[in-house]
This record gives sequence, C-alpha cells and structure tokens, in this order.
Amino acid sequence: MRLVILGAGHVSASVARILAATGGYGEMVIADLDLEKATEVAEEVGATATQFDADDTPSIAAVITGADVVFNAVGPFYRFGLPIVRTAVECRVDYVDVCDEFDTAAALIRDTDLDAAARAAGISVVFGMGYAPGITSLIAAWAVETLDTAHSVDVAMAVPYTLKMGATINEHMLHSMSGHVAQFLDGEIVDVPAWGDPRPFAFSAPFDTTVDMGYMGHPEGITIGTYLPGVRNATVRFAWFEPEANELWQRYEKLGLTSARADRRLPVPPRRYLAHFMDTPEGQRALAVESAGMPGTAMQIVAHGELDGEPARVTFETQVVYTGRGGQDPTPHAAAAAVRAMLEGTITRTGVMSPEACIDPEPFVRSVLGPLGVRLTRQVAITSSLE
Repeated sequence: MRLVILGAGHVSASVARILAATGGYGEMVIADLDLEKATEVAEEVGATATQFDADDTPSIAAVITGADVVFNAVGPFYRFGLPIVRTAVECRVDYVDVCDEFDTAAALIRDTDLDAAARAAGISVVFGMGYAPGITSLIAAWAVETLDTAHSVDVAMAVPYTLKMGATINEHMLHSMSGHVAQFLDGEIVDVPAWGDPRPFAFSAPFDTTVDMGYMGHPEGITIGTYLPGVRNATVRFAWFEPEANELWQRYEKLGLTSARADRRLPVPPRRYLAHFMDTPEGQRALAVESAGMPGTAMQIVAHGELDGEPARVTFETQVVYTGRGGQDPTPHAAAAAVRAMLEGTITRTGVMSPEACIDPEPFVRSVLGPLGVRLTRQVAITSSLE
C-alpha cells in the first residue's frame, strides 16, 4: 500500500508521525512545495520526500499517481482543495483531507458529476476529516441517531482569542468570518451574513460561561443537512470568548480588510496581508485584546427532534483543555484514524462525501477523543417537560 501525504506542515507531519507508529502501509511519501521541509518530516518518519506544487495540476497528478490513499492538508482549501480532489478522482486514488472551508464543501456537494466519477472509479473521497469539521460532524450524526427523528442541528464553537495560528489559519478564519457564508436552512444551502443571528450557548465547567455566537462559514452545517436524513436546518456558529475580539473582527470587514480582491494598484489582497500581519510580532502587539482566561476550546453540538413521541434535545459538549493530557489537538488524530480506515478498507461507501456519510460515529469519536483526554459529555432532554 502506497500512502501519499500532501503537505509538510503541522497537521501533515503529525498525521505522518501517528501513522508511522502504527504502520498499515508499505510506503509513505511526504510531498510539499518546500522540499527541504518535506525531507525533514520524511527522515523523521522513515518516508520518502518529493516536491509538488498545489497550484499545478500536472504536478499534483505526478505525485499521487499510483498511490492507494492520499491524505491532503494543503490549505487554505478554498484555494487548493478542489483541484486536488478532482485530480485524485481522475487518478483513481482514495482520498482524505481536513477541508474546513464552507464554499469548497458546498462545491463538492453540488458537483454531482465528480461524485458519479468517483463512484464509477470505485474510490472514496472523504473531505473535512479533522476535529472541526470531522469529529463535530460525526458527533452530529451520533446526536441524530440518539433521537427517533431529528429536524435541526446546531454546531457552536467557542475559542480563546489568539493571533498565533499561522498565516494560513488566519486567512482561513478571516474567510470564514466575513461576507456571506453558507448554512443549511429550510432544506437547502443558503448564504447568510457571517456573525449573523447570534444566539446564546451555555458551556459547562470549567468554562462556566454563556457566549453569544453568530453564523460561521464552516462545512458542518451544509454537510449535516446534506447527509443526515430528516435534518431541515443545520448551522455552524462561532465566537471568541473575548467580546472585544469579536468586535474587532467584525470591524475588519467594515474597513474592507477581509477582501480577497487584488488589482494592479493593490497586488496583495487585504485579507492575505492581514493574515500575515497577524503572524508578526508587530501585528500581535497591535491587535491584542485582554484574555478572558478561558482554559481551552469548547464546542457544542445540539440536535432537536423527537424521542418516544415527545419533543427532545440532545446536547454534546467537547472540551479541549490546554493544560495536562487534554491539550492535544484532535485534528491529526482524527485524520490519521480515517486514513487508517481507508488503508484497511473499512470505509466502503464510494463517491465524494463528508465523514458523517460513511463512518460509524460513536466508536470512531470515542476511539479518537478518549486517548487524548478530550472531555465529551452528552445530555438528552425531553424538551416539553422543560417548558
């Protein structure tokens, strides 16, 4: 079995290390535009390094042709995701990525010809297999399975404000939290304003706080609505724990700093400039806000429907606490588990899809989050009794 890992950044390198420790393949290849970086990762995990350019389709094809499985973590996915997926389908290679862009996910869902081509080739393309999306998507499926029927799901993510995410993630976040973003409302994918329709979510100890959270551009809403039967409304919401940071980010859009447009007078798009400025010491000093002192990241996945003939709600909460054994990022572990499942042939559905369409949620979520010490709770309530 030949495994190709596209990218040599944090997520790709972590996935390579996790898989190298467990095996299940014959050859691993680490591919990146930066050959030196790819070589460093490859030497660490006993793999082969090669160079490729995610902006060049022939280069993508050259590095993945003949592979059994490709894992892709080259971002931002709204720039590189679609060409790599399409090339994987053309090359008849099973594929996993950590795509976290709502518009890329929507394009993949709407491309029925690509899905048909993947099914005809007998291959599986699983996009969005990280922590969020990925684990969050599977928890949504678990929540829906808990109910007899489900009509709506909300995914809410609260994160301590930070600028030390790297330019690529900064650019992704600016893309996700500006302009119009896609949600699944009244049975279809629609565009709504980022930060719109804020609603309160109460997080449990050690957070013990309620946060107003508006719409975020992230794949879960549209994939949950597409792949989970009966769901008519599915949304993704986000907020920094620090209210001042939320106000600052909304001000970026009012000032035009989230624009992705460039011309001869402005050769660098404002969004890309801002993303890189955030990654400098000067930017981190200028754009700092006072910390709310939250211990980590908290997420809720809330499903509404019916149970035993009564209106009911299922609430899952996950907490990644940044101290102790619960501080690890689940994304590479979730991605590696999906790649391993692909190598072992336990993902049997073919076509282009997100994880909730092809992975049994409860055992997968427990197997990934449990060893990392991520806190996972579930509450089932008959809502008519709460009124």
